[in-house]
Amino acid sequence: MKYLFFFAAVIAILPSVTALLCEQRWIRWTVLGLFLPLLMFNSTAINFFSNEFYRGTSRGMEISLVYIVAVILILTIAFLRGPGKLFPDAGCWLYFLYFLCCLPSLQNADNKLFSFFELWKMIMIYLVFLAVYYYLEYSRGDLDIVLYGIMIVISINFLNIIQQHFYGFYQVRGVFPHQNSMAMYMQLTCAILFSRYFNLKEGRRSRFFLITSGLAAVSLIRTYSRGALACFPLVMITTLLCSIWYKFSLRKIYIILIFSFIGLLGLAVFLPRIIERFQNAPESSGQTRKNLAVAAMNMMKDKPWAGVGINNWGIKINPPYEYSQHREDTNRKEDFKDGIVETIYLLVGAECGIPGLACLLLWFAYYWFTALRLLKILRHTPYFYLPAGALGGMTGIFLQSCLEWVLKQQINFMLLVTVFAMISYLNRHGRELARAAVSAAPVKTSEVKA
Repeated sequence: MKYLFFFAAVIAILPSVTALLCEQRWIRWTVLGLFLPLLMFNSTAINFFSNEFYRGTSRGMEISLVYIVAVILILTIAFLRGPGKLFPDAGCWLYFLYFLCCLPSLQNADNKLFSFFELWKMIMIYLVFLAVYYYLEYSRGDLDIVLYGIMIVISINFLNIIQQHFYGFYQVRGVFPHQNSMAMYMQLTCAILFSRYFNLKEGRRSRFFLITSGLAAVSLIRTYSRGALACFPLVMITTLLCSIWYKFSLRKIYIILIFSFIGLLGLAVFLPRIIERFQNAPESSGQTRKNLAVAAMNMMKDKPWAGVGINNWGIKINPPYEYSQHREDTNRKEDFKDGIVETIYLLVGAECGIPGLACLLLWFAYYWFTALRLLKILRHTPYFYLPAGALGGMTGIFLQSCLEWVLKQQINFMLLVTVFAMISYLNRHGRELARAAVSAAPVKTSEVKA
């Protein structure tokens, strides 16, 4: 039945495009289709040629409803505006270069089909980027519907968390595949949504952004993910400092004082569990992380320029390969059951070599520095909140990625490229938006008299 639904969805692409061309007002709400399937991601995705027991970052040629909706949006907007640029900014070219640097790893891959799974995922993720970016170009900067989709995911996920809490889950994960995945998602979204509330006065609507950012923060804390808990304070401090430095107001000082008090109360509630999580963490967990990191370094030393094969970690970490010979235990797991190194950077370096790792870092750095640059350009516009929140959020998840590899999971990867698409749009039109904001600013009475 799942395959029947999938082929029905594929067949429905052209009729859906036709319907959107006839009723263009539906295009805006179709954007929600990029986010709502995340609530039932496994149920709305199919893995062709899959190996569900493989311990890797991709287990099949995955086609999700998210990707189908992305294709529908891309085709619809292409018919309305003409074909858009395949690589709208330098960040896209860096991503393409990263993709190219992953290809040489195929020569060292034991299972090239597994490698194809990850390469396919990278292509599909880029479709999400293009869909969001093309929509923003078409709508002239309608970031709100994108945020609404994210807010719906956070809210419904929170209801799922409440249910898991009453069922006695120690570390909740909501609708996400793992608690660390949810923590990373909430870290980035919380920063952006709170920045919206903190930097814009929108009356009652501001409360929805504040409440949803609070739900995201509670969800993150309730995962008891040590990496996220360590990075989250830095995320919020970075967002607040950027907001005050470039756009100071007394209102923001009052908000900081109020929410600092509320945060201390919340910390008092969760602090015993947080301390317990850090104190009672098994020593074997830390030792396993070290062992896997050493194994990754061994792979990089052995294959520095091409790596051992993208998405082939689950094979190369196990016998008969000797990258993990340094481990003290001799009864290592077989059948590709050993774990994945808990950092995306060592994982990419091991699988794709130093060139692939360098391109990944450049890709991340491009959007981080672009957000930093946009703070000054957009400080007098309503869009200022996005780079302020994104800068804090990206700082957190890039640091968390030093401790966990979950940024490579589809849901987090989609969120990341969605934020990149918004930054890309603002970067292209930043000065134009700034001039429009200055022109629309009310003229002071003293200036009129003068």
